[in-house]
Amino acid sequence: MLPRHKLLAAIVVSSLFPTGCVRQVAQTLSELMTVRNELIKKFGEEVNVNVNDAENRLIVTVSFINSVLSEKTQEERYKRAAEAATVVKTHYARINNVSAIWVGFVRQETRMIVFHYSQGFDFFPFDKEAQPLRAPETSTVPLETTANYLPNENVSNVFAYGIQLEGEPGKDGVTLLPSLKTTGDANVKKGPAPKTVEFDFASYAGTPRFEETVPIVFIADGELLFQTTGTFHGNDAQFCYLPVPYTAFRKMIAADQLIIVVGAKKYSLTPIQMQAMRKMVDFIKG
Repeated sequence: MLPRHKLLAAIVVSSLFPTGCVRQVAQTLSELMTVRNELIKKFGEEVNVNVNDAENRLIVTVSFINSVLSEKTQEERYKRAAEAATVVKTHYARINNVSAIWVGFVRQETRMIVFHYSQGFDFFPFDKEAQPLRAPETSTVPLETTANYLPNENVSNVFAYGIQLEGEPGKDGVTLLPSLKTTGDANVKKGPAPKTVEFDFASYAGTPRFEETVPIVFIADGELLFQTTGTFHGNDAQFCYLPVPYTAFRKMIAADQLIIVVGAKKYSLTPIQMQAMRKMVDFIKG
């Protein structure tokens, strides 16, 4: 959530837009304020709540600022994150439109009066039901492929967890979470192929690792397979939600080597990471 002075500025700026836009901005601010107040009431700590509409995916991000848990264990932070995701699920008015809830921790301090230092770490993703989209990671980066069935929607979300492209899990590094959706309970019966596979990149660093808009290229066995442009949202914790055609994904996992180029960064997936993505299609017909 925006600090009070920035919140007021946002409301003033919104007056420059048509009445319909003003109403929408006011509604969004009110919804986020409700969630923020509930989080502060429950945990008694400063917290920011933001929402991004990224590539038609509504993403809610919760950041605990200078939490007492910053110096505690990752397990304690994960437990807090899970509880916070439940608060979002319960109190966010548009929860049915949410694709993911990210909850994490941020250290902030002022240096030399005007220089503000911020570091984000241990951001954990959850779905709109406040169920984890990946298990809390350890230094061994466990790899797992699983399908989560949502009976209310009759869809299964299939994920490949634990793909660490750079650095340490949840700390200074880059993680990749590929996912796809299919109809029905894919744990019981294979579902139809989707049109796209979501490649969700999460970057954690003291300063932004990527520009806001960057080219993203997939190279399979030395040949250009797919290229597009990705948009990163956030600062020290940056997120990019990238749809990739399912046909291109099938060619990626059929290759012996896959390289993903994100801006100026080049990542070569390991054989075990490739195997985790290959297992995703075990839940798909054909």
